[in-house]
Amino acid sequence: MRKYKKLNEKVNKQFEKIINRSEEVNKNMKEFIEVNNRMLDNFENLDKVLEDIDREFAKKTGILNQKDQIFLWTAVALQVSRIYIISEITKVENAGKGKLEDSLKNFQKKIFKNFEDKKDQINQEYRASLKQILTDKVPYDATNGGGKFELFKGANHRFATLGHDPILGFIFGTANILTNTITTVQIPLVSTYHVKYNEIYGNPQITELASTVLMLSKVGERIKEDKIAVALALIKQVIHIGTDLYTPKGIQIPGANLVLSKKNAENLTKYVSTGNIIKVTFSAIITMVINFIISVLHNLLYDENDDTSRDLYNVRTQKIVKVSNIIAEALNIVYVGGNIGIGMYKGNPASIKEGVKRIDLGGYIVAVHQIVKSSLVQEKIRREYLENKLYDKFLGENYSFLEEE
Repeated sequence: MRKYKKLNEKVNKQFEKIINRSEEVNKNMKEFIEVNNRMLDNFENLDKVLEDIDREFAKKTGILNQKDQIFLWTAVALQVSRIYIISEITKVENAGKGKLEDSLKNFQKKIFKNFEDKKDQINQEYRASLKQILTDKVPYDATNGGGKFELFKGANHRFATLGHDPILGFIFGTANILTNTITTVQIPLVSTYHVKYNEIYGNPQITELASTVLMLSKVGERIKEDKIAVALALIKQVIHIGTDLYTPKGIQIPGANLVLSKKNAENLTKYVSTGNIIKVTFSAIITMVINFIISVLHNLLYDENDDTSRDLYNVRTQKIVKVSNIIAEALNIVYVGGNIGIGMYKGNPASIKEGVKRIDLGGYIVAVHQIVKSSLVQEKIRREYLENKLYDKFLGENYSFLEEE
């Protein structure tokens, strides 16, 4: 009797399990049919479903709201101001007449006036006096006397001297200032010559051949005994290159006259100069800084209650930066093209010059990069958004038959 009772209990339990499983299977079948019907309906209207999701994504990532518009036009204003300011700073002007040159020379005077020493006024061989160093002229600008050595034949003196090289000038230009010499390039030779001044430190004359090795040796000695003079000579070198950067002749790219003839180095500099490289680089850097500041500030104002998800908000940030770059550079292209076109039509060189001066190559490069970057970010987030929305659209809710055991 006891065995029968246990058997009966066991049978009842199994029967209950079978009933429960039957109910679960029945529920799963209903859910499966519901999901299948939902999927069939959506597949039949898949194009419309995708259009609706894309439209919703575009609406949630649009930048026509007040906050985004403020950021957009602030960014445009900053970029346009950048273009104007940099083109003014780097405007090509005749030597001795430029605003940049005046500013740099005034800055030099303010520094140098604190180091005047009446005791150190006599120039010696391979040693310029402090008084000489504190003047606003450099020995490698000397041209008188260079004819007998044929130093500058066929080109401007800048392209024959290492003092005017934007990199090597830090060594040779500074050394020339400290030793009253001029170091020239006559491929494949590098030669140094003495430069003599009159009693009032003017009228420089290239007089005789000097030793480049001895010149550098004397500079080494002066570094040990008179660091202030060396520092002032270096400052003078930097400022002198700065004053020559945006003059009609410009400054060659580093090492140009070591591999090219003086004439070819001069011709190359007409198209690609150190000033051009600095302008493009500086413009690109400032463009990226503005983009970064706008991105950071816009992200700091994210409000999880009023704004969409963080990912969708990031798309808005990227759009603001991208569109601001496009607008600013488009305005620049219109201005440049308009001036050049009018200048060519009316035969007005000043108008053509104005157009060329405003070309924002650094900004163009950053804008193209930003367009690509923003598009990639936007597409990645759009795909994720699309996948999530399609999943919700096809399934709608959590179904028991899809749950993992």
